[in-house]
Amino acid sequence: MAKSIETIFKEAGLTPRPGQLEAAEKLSIFVEQGKRTLFSAPTGWGKTIVILAALVKTGAFPVLWLVRSLALGGRIREDADRWGLYTYVAAGREKTCPLAEEKGDAIHDFCKFFRIKCPYARLPPSLSPLVTSWEELVARGEREGWCPYYAQDLVQADITVQSYWRRRRPARAIVVDEAHNLLTPQEKVYTVGDIAEAVAAVKEYGATERLRRSLQEVLHHVLTVAAAELRCELRDEELEELRRLYFEALERGDARLRPLVEMARAAAVYVEAERVFFYRPPLSIAARPCVYVSATLPPEAATLLRADVEVRVPWSVKPRAIVEEGVTTKYEEYDVKMAERYRLLLVKVGKQYRRVLVFAASERVARDLRPWVHYEECQPPEGWEGVLLLRARGRFSEGVDIPADAVLVAGAPYLPPQVGSKLAQAYKRMGYADPLRAAVDTPMLIATLQCIGRAWRDPQRPPTVYLADYRYRRYTDILSEYLELA
Repeated sequence: MAKSIETIFKEAGLTPRPGQLEAAEKLSIFVEQGKRTLFSAPTGWGKTIVILAALVKTGAFPVLWLVRSLALGGRIREDADRWGLYTYVAAGREKTCPLAEEKGDAIHDFCKFFRIKCPYARLPPSLSPLVTSWEELVARGEREGWCPYYAQDLVQADITVQSYWRRRRPARAIVVDEAHNLLTPQEKVYTVGDIAEAVAAVKEYGATERLRRSLQEVLHHVLTVAAAELRCELRDEELEELRRLYFEALERGDARLRPLVEMARAAAVYVEAERVFFYRPPLSIAARPCVYVSATLPPEAATLLRADVEVRVPWSVKPRAIVEEGVTTKYEEYDVKMAERYRLLLVKVGKQYRRVLVFAASERVARDLRPWVHYEECQPPEGWEGVLLLRARGRFSEGVDIPADAVLVAGAPYLPPQVGSKLAQAYKRMGYADPLRAAVDTPMLIATLQCIGRAWRDPQRPPTVYLADYRYRRYTDILSEYLELA
């Protein structure tokens, strides 16, 4: 007789919270039926435990657990240990390839196209039944001359945790953690200096005069605009030449041309201050059975992810949120006077609360707020107080915990209009029913909710939220599912 979900929780020494047994039971049924399931529940509710209980009930192992950041691997392993499940966290090439430091960001393309020339292009004759970590494989692989990255595919674990982007191995079920990332475009950032160095390297490798002129025009645009879409419209023969030069450089261990190749692959490119942003449509992960899990999945998520069924747990505790309607970062309305309004609001909030996270919607907003904060783009020291300035789409906007008393979202973090328009065209070609909403509204709302989540670590003590842009009023029906709007 199959064990009940309640028994499975008891075997792990767990007392289920309200709603966890019911959610786990539904998930187990949908996994058994081979469904694509969307699972949404509040921050700190125990989503990982519930999914694991459902998997234990169905016996759907081995499981592939996909994450954006391997930092989640430790938490998943700790919870899986309750049932005696063997969990292996598989790292990417950046961490496991012996040539990663030498090849840098180009290691993926080098491995794809020149693996036959790699001195580590073989697998180990044998592996321990229970490899403890990828670090163990790296140490042994470098010593014995085989590939630690591909050796990870030989590890026979109950649960393999790995990045979305790592090559996938066979599994009986897939879990996609933080699945809201599949609803936002892929973004890569280079500096203006990276682009200039790449253009110079193209000349070194003997590019034709035509390609050099085209790339000089691109570089001129990068160097002269403050904030604008970058047009990189190379002809087919120029693109082919650029790829050929890139492979030639890559074979020699030179990765400087990669930004130009990334630029050619991008659906949209945007220049802001000293940074160049490349955008591509979201990663697509479609498998059966599959569980897409996140605390912040908007109503249209099931359609966009092509899920068959949903399991949604409503937020019982919601942060109090105030929409500040007298401000906006809308491009044509953001001027010196508007910047002053944001500064006054920041000072007011900073006086009311001991610790404040402020997320700037763009680089120009960050520039105007910078003189009024105590920390910027960092993990603050323990016991910190004051105001910490972060970017709404920066590296500290997701996947890190920075408990605070208040969150100020300084401007609705839309993608640049030109970028949203380009992505909408790409989504339309991909068959999205509402490509404009998918490219414009959904990424903005997810970015906002993720920013709020950085400060909210105690489920019973949510921060006060200030949504500082009148455009948020357009989304009160969606935001009210997550926030107590004042």
